[in-house]
Amino acid sequence: QIHGTMRVILEPLIGDMPLIGALSLFFLRKPLLEINWTGLTNLLDVPGLNGLSDTIILDIISNYLVLPNRITVPLVSEVQIAQLRFPIPKGVLRIHFIEAQDLEGKDTYLKGIVKGKSDPYGIIRVGNQIFQSKVIKENLNPKWNEVYEALVYEHPGQELEIELFDEDPDKDDFLGSLMIDLIEVEKERLLDEWFTLDEVSKGKLHLKLEWLTLMPTADNLDKVLTSIRADKDQANDGLSSALLILYLDSARNLPVSYVLMGTLLS
Repeated sequence: QIHGTMRVILEPLIGDMPLIGALSLFFLRKPLLEINWTGLTNLLDVPGLNGLSDTIILDIISNYLVLPNRITVPLVSEVQIAQLRFPIPKGVLRIHFIEAQDLEGKDTYLKGIVKGKSDPYGIIRVGNQIFQSKVIKENLNPKWNEVYEALVYEHPGQELEIELFDEDPDKDDFLGSLMIDLIEVEKERLLDEWFTLDEVSKGKLHLKLEWLTLMPTADNLDKVLTSIRADKDQANDGLSSALLILYLDSARNLPVSYVLMGTLLS
């Protein structure tokens, strides 16, 4: 079973039958997957292999069906399929992953008698785009001060998903999560708030979220570059000033590569 939110887009509208030029479908975020391997090979019952197979299948689904990936089926021959399959993003979300407060202490000592701190880090998702913050050792009030930029293709519908974890040698402990509707961010253009973490008893996360609109010309480029120079220390690889979209359509007359197979004799 697959559980998720799938969007189906019927466009463009045309004047003749079938009235719709193409059909596009995709998941707004990575779906949940439930597989019952009963009756299949016993190999999949080996501890670790079952979860591994589910992860591989989910990755395949994401590579084809989670935004920005999509399946587009043309219904008439005149449709420009490339424009539907690779649309221009609606905007760019700049995520300032700043700090957290009052996180749960997950590390324990003396067989659980003494409660310690945590080594928190964050996983940030927008569709199929995933970012992971650095780990702050032994701190329940960590400061990351990291910046990420994600392309937003569909709104309403797409959300910013954040999960916090405590890094451990075996399995990382859950420290809370957030789900933020990007419609609110686009409306406000800038949000700088403390958010209460969900699914845990305590903890807050400080985020600054910026909605950046794509402009068709470079008229405001100098202004954007000036602003970025003032904030250049906020991101490890620098902040973006423009977006280049490259669509690789096809190739012809490529050279043929040969692989020689041989037998080694001892």
